[in-house]
Amino acid sequence: MRRKPAAPQPAPARQLNCFVVTGFGEKTDYATGRVLNLDLTFETLVRPACDSVNVNAFRAIDANLSGSIDAVMYHWIYAADLVIADLSTLNANVFYELGVRHAQKPNTTVIIAESVLVQRIPFDLSSFVVHKYEHGGSSISAAEQSRFSQHLGGVLAKILAAEAERQRNAPDLPPATDSPVYQFLSGMTAPAYQPRSFMPPPAYLPPGQRRQTEAQPGASLASIIDAAEGAKTRKQFEPAITLFSQAMQAQVKGRSAPGKPAGKPDLFLAQRLALVTYKAGEVKLEGQIDKARALAALDAAQAILRQYCEPDLSTDPETLGLSGAIYKRRFDHGGALADLELAIRCYERGFYIKQDYYNGINVAFMYTRKANILSDRFAAIVAFGHANIIRRRVADICEALCADKAAFAARGDREWVYTSLAEAYHGLGETANQARVQADIDATASPFAQQSFGDQKAALQAEIDRFQQQFRPEELATTATATATATTTTTAARATPPDTSGRRRLSIDADVEPGRSVKSVELNCKIEYD
Repeated sequence: MRRKPAAPQPAPARQLNCFVVTGFGEKTDYATGRVLNLDLTFETLVRPACDSVNVNAFRAIDANLSGSIDAVMYHWIYAADLVIADLSTLNANVFYELGVRHAQKPNTTVIIAESVLVQRIPFDLSSFVVHKYEHGGSSISAAEQSRFSQHLGGVLAKILAAEAERQRNAPDLPPATDSPVYQFLSGMTAPAYQPRSFMPPPAYLPPGQRRQTEAQPGASLASIIDAAEGAKTRKQFEPAITLFSQAMQAQVKGRSAPGKPAGKPDLFLAQRLALVTYKAGEVKLEGQIDKARALAALDAAQAILRQYCEPDLSTDPETLGLSGAIYKRRFDHGGALADLELAIRCYERGFYIKQDYYNGINVAFMYTRKANILSDRFAAIVAFGHANIIRRRVADICEALCADKAAFAARGDREWVYTSLAEAYHGLGETANQARVQADIDATASPFAQQSFGDQKAALQAEIDRFQQQFRPEELATTATATATATTTTTAARATPPDTSGRRRLSIDADVEPGRSVKSVELNCKIEYD
């Protein structure tokens, strides 16, 4: 008996693609000084939302880089079924690419941004729906991940359902537009484009199969960066240098040509390369840091910053923090006042731009060190006092972060907030406040953070002790004024505690040159009372 041929099965529906227009890595919002990890936005908010509607979400850095990343970007801005543009940090590249999409496609473009930026959306986009999410800077809370990914998934589901209904019931009518170009230029038709070759999207992997992998030849920019970040985390700095360099080369590939300016990599990659470059010089060989090797690594790292990040002109806190760290380490190795001054300049600019605890606590420490090497007593006292003014501001910043319980719980840098706060209180001599914060450090900080804090506190105390050996508390507090001069060098005077008769005497500390006998001492003394 002849069998009846099986009915042809309909071809499986094509999986839709969503091109995500966004920055990657850590980006600074210059209006507020906040640094946001935009990779977290993609991995924990956008990608899960697309997974929920079976849409393959990817960025330009996720596509295979057999050619220019610019070609990848332009192709998918046009060809993607959906585009999600994240305006967070007011990234200029994102705004440009969003404009290209609005010019090319009348519809299926979704705009998102973190909540602080939503208050500052540029006028031209102020009438558009911008879906906002809460970003903690270095982390996004689990509750916000759940809320926003569900919200964004619902938005995408409505877009797809509306298009499916249009194709069923009114295929001759165009879909509703979400592009301002097509809204205001009524009757404009979308351009037609036929690519010369097939460009497949990155392969879709279900969430359970995604994992960080080592970079392979022909790998995407994202996988190269992931491998570089993994090497950095494992303190394998030489491989990290190779991988970040490879990522920078991949990103600018195809941008350089005769008569065309040289391609420039993303600021984040240049900063990361500078970081692992100077860290590589700090790796101990036979238990010791090779000073010449460390200085060469610092010079190489500073050259990277100068080439790509312009630290002398930059207002980027990360660039300034890195440059400050490089000069600080140069001062540690060589003791040159010029390096210390440059470290202060970088840290201080970063602190006042961003008003953050990291640059603040570092510049306070460097001012304390400066107070100990200045020969002018008045300038030294001013430097020491300025360090404490900054510590007070750092303490206020950290206390404000801790006070917002919900937001603070979502931060990934809580241990560093606590250790910076404790260091600020230690420098200010507020032992009760330091003890209070120490309990939080003991409860939350990793062993590495606790060790780092212990080392830094010891270094700070050594600087404070050195300063107080030269300058008495009474002199610093200006409760009494006593000026004494000797034929050798400047001297210091202090009031002793009252004796049994109730009198207080002045004792004189003179810096007598070693090996010489004092023939006479000439004093000019004036005491003023309140």
